[in-house]
Amino acid sequence: MSNEQPPGTRQWLFVVARVYLGISFFFSDHGNRDPGELTGFLKYAAGHGYFWYQHFLNAVVVPHAATFGTLIVIGEIYIAIALVFGVTTRLAACAAIFLLLNYLCAKGALPWGPGIDQSDIVLAVIVLLSDAGRLFGADRFFHERFPKIPIW
Repeated sequence: MSNEQPPGTRQWLFVVARVYLGISFFFSDHGNRDPGELTGFLKYAAGHGYFWYQHFLNAVVVPHAATFGTLIVIGEIYIAIALVFGVTTRLAACAAIFLLLNYLCAKGALPWGPGIDQSDIVLAVIVLLSDAGRLFGADRFFHERFPKIPIW
């Protein structure tokens, strides 16, 4: 049995941030489940993304677009489920930050400017640094059982 205090308002805000971010990944269209949408997004990114990122897209992603599209969809589904149910929350937050940074680079958006990717990155960092999965999530059970593993 742990000596944790009852959850306060601030802790519940972490849970709300976690669940909101998970739901936003569930309904995300970044994965571009339609191959035509993925092709269109890659064409957009080739013209608008950061200069160095355009080279990466053309050399690595475009030749393997179907594989990357599948990986993105799988990653977004994992992130959505993990964040909504509070399972491996910190690992899911890291994956979310990775995907969101890639979307930001592909769009050529300013990291400090307004935008959904930027705000979601801030939420993912908050979830990563908090105990959001241990409150109203399965991570509480896993943390009590395996306290040395940092992904919960």
